Amino acid sequence: MIKPRIILASSSPRRIDILKEYKINFISKEHKIINEPEYSSGTEPCEFVKNIALDKAKSIENYYPDDFIIGSDTIVMFNALNSFLASLGKPTDARNAFNMINMLSGNIHNVYTGIALINKNRQIYESSYDKTEVKIKNLSYEEIYNYINQCKPFDKAGAYGIQDSKGIVESYSGSYKNVEGLCIENLIPLLKKYHLI
Repeated sequence: MIKPRIILASSSPRRIDILKEYKINFISKEHKIINEPEYSSGTEPCEFVKNIALDKAKSIENYYPDDFIIGSDTIVMFNALNSFLASLGKPTDARNAFNMINMLSGNIHNVYTGIALINKNRQIYESSYDKTEVKIKNLSYEEIYNYINQCKPFDKAGAYGIQDSKGIVESYSGSYKNVEGLCIENLIPLLKKYHLI
């Protein structure tokens, strides 16, 4: 019997690097979801990221029905003055990135990452999530502009990367990898459960 492959339904450099760091053998294939749904108030963030992670994995399951597919999704949730819950995905442009970072500056927010592990032929559809609390440094407008110009955070939820050399994160509580975009601490037990590692 041929051992099933592990397919990462993402081309995210950070997710790819995390799996490589843990010496997991996999291949990367971009998911087929073109327009990702936006978070809507009233939805639990943990359920939202789990569902999107599942959708991403399912979007390519017909191409790889014998293999195990990993899906992942990350959102940044910020409680603005306790009046409303803002969901921050990837910025659309530099102005949007500035507004996101300016909102987070000096404040604490939560990063939710959902993962899914599926296998179509075996009817396996597992999902999980993790949450990390992050505090961003108190930044001046100039510091925000410099960060955007140097780090180009347009492919990152919340318009920042915890791993960027010009760091704007003051502190965090929880999983570092979760903020990077893959809750590896939840994924490893799932991969072991199905004897994939």
